[in-house]
Amino acid sequence: MVTSMVDQPQKRVIVTGASQGLGRVLAEILAKSGWRVGAVARNSTALENLASTPGVVAVRAADLTDAEAARVAIEELVEELQGLDALVNNAGKVHFQPFEETRAEDFLRVLEQNFLSAVYSTQAALPHLKSSKVASLIQISSISGTHPLPGGSAYSAAKHALVGWSRSIFGELREQGIRVSLLHPGSITPNEQEVASENLSMPPEEVARMVLHQLEAPPGTVVSEVEIRPLYPPRR
Repeated sequence: MVTSMVDQPQKRVIVTGASQGLGRVLAEILAKSGWRVGAVARNSTALENLASTPGVVAVRAADLTDAEAARVAIEELVEELQGLDALVNNAGKVHFQPFEETRAEDFLRVLEQNFLSAVYSTQAALPHLKSSKVASLIQISSISGTHPLPGGSAYSAAKHALVGWSRSIFGELREQGIRVSLLHPGSITPNEQEVASENLSMPPEEVARMVLHQLEAPPGTVVSEVEIRPLYPPRR
């Protein structure tokens, strides 16, 4: 029996923080895997380069820490994608600094970048996700979201907030058929062209493939929470 295009599930996704690092690799791998990708980030030049990737349908430059800017960007991307089946909240920035040296405004900025940007993007995307037959919300957290490290008070606080919020809405959105998945990666190689040094970090491609696994879980299932770390070699 031949399945018509009408019967096939849609695969339309928005990736936030898609101009560099994991976000860019995510957009590229999802596009290669048959997803129609919308990308949003602050760096308009990098987004223009990403837009030439086959499968990347639309890009928008926006500061997602601004609720209205996030709403407009998500709405415009959804319109170009002609709907939405998944949102990957990847936008954020690692910040490590001794707590005593962290200014109040810097602490707040880290919370905005790593937590509130996801809240604002999700609020804008949710009405569209509810119209999808197989909807997914992927939250890129961090090992710091479950295992806080010294010197990372602001970053760990932001990622803990992301984790707590995601676990709370898991039950709410599950009842509406929307899968909420958390991913806690360890250290990721900053530049995908670099080699992970001394096995202390992972190439972003490996993390992106785990996101793809979460997105393409069988209908009726959800890969709710995953920790992914580099595998250390045995001692010689």
